[in-house]
Amino acid sequence: MEDIKNLFGQLDLTVLGQLCRQHPQLIKKVNFRDGEHQLLNIDVLAKQQADQYGNAAVIKASCKKDDRKQNVNYYIANLKVSNYQDNGNQQQTSNQNGGSQQHTDADDLPF
Repeated sequence: MEDIKNLFGQLDLTVLGQLCRQHPQLIKKVNFRDGEHQLLNIDVLAKQQADQYGNAAVIKASCKKDDRKQNVNYYIANLKVSNYQDNGNQQQTSNQNGGSQQHTDADDLPF
């Protein structure tokens, strides 16, 4: 199995809203401790190779094949591979190699 990579992207809330209004059968109502929530099942599909824009995966609304309708766009987002590296993983690696670097919350600030 290939290494799982961090991905990033943007959800198109306009498309998501239209999809939910036009196809309410895709929305599942679930009761949690804090009340009822509306959930949309999704599929994250990795591409074999990134496209010309660098998109490596897509998110689409999960829908049974029998329930799919023609001319309906179930795709919600494109995802790209992130160059972000988790600081926690870097810290563990340096400690295993004998490093004694201290990690503070201030290290996570983006500025």
